[in-house]
Amino acid sequence: MKYFGTDGIRGEYGGEHVNEAFFEGLGAAVSAHLQGKIKGRLPKIAIAGDTRFSSEPLKAAFCKGLRGVEVADFGVVPTPALAFGVLKEKADFGVMITASHNPYTDNGIKFFDENARKASDEAQEQIEKFFDEKISGSGAEASVKKVDMKSHYIAKMGSILPKGCLKGLKIALDCANGATAGISGEVLRGYGAEVVEIGISPDGKNINCNIGSEHPEALARLVKDSGAFIGLAHDGDGDRLVVCDENANKIAGECVMGLIAIEASRQNALKGGAIVTTIQSNVGMDESLKKRGVEVFRSGVGDRLVMRLMLEKGCEIGGENSGHYIFMDISPCGDGLAAAVKLLSTLLCLKIKVSEMSGVVSLYPSIQKALKVARKTPISETPTLSKTVEKIEREMSGNGRVLIRYSGTENKIRLLVEGKDSALNEKSMAELVKSVENDLQ
Repeated sequence: MKYFGTDGIRGEYGGEHVNEAFFEGLGAAVSAHLQGKIKGRLPKIAIAGDTRFSSEPLKAAFCKGLRGVEVADFGVVPTPALAFGVLKEKADFGVMITASHNPYTDNGIKFFDENARKASDEAQEQIEKFFDEKISGSGAEASVKKVDMKSHYIAKMGSILPKGCLKGLKIALDCANGATAGISGEVLRGYGAEVVEIGISPDGKNINCNIGSEHPEALARLVKDSGAFIGLAHDGDGDRLVVCDENANKIAGECVMGLIAIEASRQNALKGGAIVTTIQSNVGMDESLKKRGVEVFRSGVGDRLVMRLMLEKGCEIGGENSGHYIFMDISPCGDGLAAAVKLLSTLLCLKIKVSEMSGVVSLYPSIQKALKVARKTPISETPTLSKTVEKIEREMSGNGRVLIRYSGTENKIRLLVEGKDSALNEKSMAELVKSVENDLQ
């Protein structure tokens, strides 16, 4: 697609695709898209944003472009709260103004359908077409009504577990100065936990700034200083969860997802007897889960693709090792707070420490790097990198893998080397980095 990446449109605020004029045009195109689908009444749109200084002006610009629709404005809430609100308000479309885990200088937009799932490729392609052709909806300017979805979302998330079930637990929480500030802590305290928090004072420019899921070292320090049972960190829009154990060590996303799936299977509550993850996740998880009768299906990268395969395979649990987890019995999209609640419940059932999770789900040694690139040449057409990949695959002889892909939202290439031989992994990654420098930088 021309404008949409793996997770909506994202870029530097004031840039070519993230500015008020562009977002006003998107609003006009979305109006036309919805009016083509819905007859006999005004379509309804739910909209929200994160804590970036640019979110409100971009939201206002988007709404300015809307015609012949009703709008429920939820203010500043996490992306999963926007999705929840789409269902609660019976909206026909959801719009989230956010750049997720990116720095405050970036912003973006994500679209959701009436089922609170990420908008389909077909819908996004039509919106792009209407945008380029300057096709707008008809009718009056949108009527915008403020709705307090934050309170409804807190009530929903506070009703999943038994009251008081976390009494006696100390939880370290990092809200990234983002949209979960004032939400996740309140929910966890409602369950009886003692919560020590950072990242709860957003000022428009400190979202994700050396804090949150992209900077787990801040959470690790908080765990160490507070003596917490567990550390939990969100990203700026609250659809991710990163976990630290009681020793301030980061827990792999595969261990989080795998442990929850194993316990659900043990309780005969794992729908489809399987989970969905992406090609990025460590294959050691597959082996650990297979031993316990849990199958693993793999999709391309991006929670839209995870959700698509979950629906196809009839699964309720899915996610990415980056910290995006989907639990269909709670939310139709990635939800960092839902993941935290699920994990805490699982740990209580198993009566284990967070540091013991890796003993249940074992992973291969792996190395990952993300490097900036000047161009995104197809890997097969690179003179050095393609040959390096072939060489490494021969050396691994089926005892590991190499995965290379370009980011869908940034000018970066993501490298993964995974195998049983740690020394070979290190050597292979060094060769890949050198090849990227030669071919793409």
